[in-house]
This record gives sequence, structure tokens and C-alpha cells, in this order.
Amino acid sequence: MRHLSLALFALAALVVLPVSAAAQQPFGDYVIHHGTMLTANLNPEVAREYNIQRSDHRGLVTVAVRKNTGDGASEAVRADVRAVAVNLSAQRRELTMQEVDEGEAIYYLADFRIDPPETVRIELHVQPKGSKDVHVFEVSREFYAE
Repeated sequence: MRHLSLALFALAALVVLPVSAAAQQPFGDYVIHHGTMLTANLNPEVAREYNIQRSDHRGLVTVAVRKNTGDGASEAVRADVRAVAVNLSAQRRELTMQEVDEGEAIYYLADFRIDPPETVRIELHVQPKGSKDVHVFEVSREFYAE
């Protein structure tokens, strides 16, 4: 059940573009997948399982790191993931990333308060386990209540 819930969660967070924003960042032998969405758009069972409050006033950021293994294949890897949410007033909020390990999939999740309509810039610092390098990048998302 947990694996199915996470698969549904990943699908909602990283595929449904009208309600979420998803992208990927190449980083050497790694690809960092990231997405943002309103927590109100989460399936209630998934939100309950991961203790995420569903609300039009909460955003969610998801991060997953995959290492290229050759021949187009990749594998999930653990990472140290730090995230900071910054609004247009330059208020900074350090986000606590929760690791979810499903074996073949490892995700990092954090939710945060928003006041729609609000533009939030998320600063991400991602260091795959075993790598000395940290990939730092930003994503920006405008959140609207639905």
C-alpha cells in the first residue's frame, strides 16, 4: 500500500502540470527531479500517510536524485537535501526535508505555509551520497488557491 501511495503521490507531484510544477536538473552523473504543488491537490490518503496537511495555504516541494548507470538506466540514490523558501518580501524559511525510502525510489519532501496568490522561490542544495559536489539551484513557483 505504501509503495502504491507513493507512486500515486509522485505521479500527482511530478506529472500533473496544471496543479504542479515539475522539472529536472542534470548534475554530472546525476539527475535531480524536483516539483512543487499545493498540498490541497494531494490525495487524502497520501497526505495522511506522510503527515502532510492538505490546504490551499500550504505548498509542497519534492526532490528525488537518480544516478545514471549507463544504457539509459538510472538508480535512486540518497542525498543531503537542504531547502529554503523565500517569498517576495525576502522572508526566508528553512524547510525540513523528510526522506521517504521506497527501495527503488527515494524522495525528499517538505511542506510550507503560503498565502496565495504568492510567489515563492525555493533554494535547493543537493549533495548525492558519495559525491563531494553540491548542486545549488533555485526554482520559482507562483501559488494560487484553487
